[in-house]
Amino acid sequence: MKVCASQTAHAELSRLSAIAKARFGSFRSAAPVAAVPMLVLGSMTASAITAPAAGTFAFDLYDVAVNDMLKGPVGFVGGLAAIVLSAVQITKNWMLAAGGVLGGTAMIKADSITTSLGMII
Repeated sequence: MKVCASQTAHAELSRLSAIAKARFGSFRSAAPVAAVPMLVLGSMTASAITAPAAGTFAFDLYDVAVNDMLKGPVGFVGGLAAIVLSAVQITKNWMLAAGGVLGGTAMIKADSITTSLGMII
């Protein structure tokens, strides 16, 4: 008796589905558990962080840390150094080098990242 390819594929798919169901259980039982965190997180609003105005609490700290250091030459040189050193080390460990490039880029753009990221209140 000749078996066609579609019957073989269907039998293999049924076998794999039975193995997955035996190993991981039914997905229907996990749906209510996954729905609760999604409903809780979905109901919260996000608002952007704003820079403090002059004369408010901790403005001097924000001014020195963000405006003078991160936006200034210290943040730019630190971010550029991280990118260059990561690019040099890319042949040894490309995963760490990619992390260094992302970190250096985040350091260069830290001022806009701080004010543009949403914060769950």
